[in-house]
Amino acid sequence: MELLEAVSSRISARAFLDTPVSKDIVYKILDHARLAPSGSNMQPCHIHAVAGEARERLIEKALAYAAEHPMGNVQSEYQSSPRNFINPYKSRRFACGMALYSALDIDRKDKAAREKQLMQNFYFFGAPVGLIFSMHRSLMPGQLGDMGILMGNVMLIAREYGLHSCAQGFWQDVQPAIREVLDIPEDYYIYNGISLGYLDENHAANKVNPGREPVEQFTEFVGF
Repeated sequence: MELLEAVSSRISARAFLDTPVSKDIVYKILDHARLAPSGSNMQPCHIHAVAGEARERLIEKALAYAAEHPMGNVQSEYQSSPRNFINPYKSRRFACGMALYSALDIDRKDKAAREKQLMQNFYFFGAPVGLIFSMHRSLMPGQLGDMGILMGNVMLIAREYGLHSCAQGFWQDVQPAIREVLDIPEDYYIYNGISLGYLDENHAANKVNPGREPVEQFTEFVGF
């Protein structure tokens, strides 16, 4: 697949087929992705790739932890969702959420249905592989940009192998559960996850196109 095709065909998939993804394919994706640039070549990110029984244990523990610690009530050191943010960013986020709920025929006032959809994050939206990204606390938050570049590589290279993905900051809220299953030490901060698998093309959630702003909206050309 050509790079531009990978960029244009990538979506944040929220429904996957249960078709297995082999360790070999995941390895090849990460082997290419590791060539991502990082500050002073520190290569700060650590990845846990989970599938099979390990994935099931992670889902079980995460759901149990979330039941005792409701989403939004856990104070995060490095909150992925912004606080006190302004428009147009706030309105874009709202529009994205409403487009998803509309596609799934979930009424904005139906809190139970919205919560059920939110919980699909813990199932990796049905993807057979989950990637958990962490970083040593001594590198936080300065090297988070490096993590973003690496994750971007993973998601684009996945398209080369016919796979789709979804980045998930959601996993920050259940760090203790992740540590218990994956034995990640406290001096590593668990910042993000990626769902990885084959796209369920018929699922309504994957037909949502939130769109992007034109270049003129976010770029100042100087000196050209």
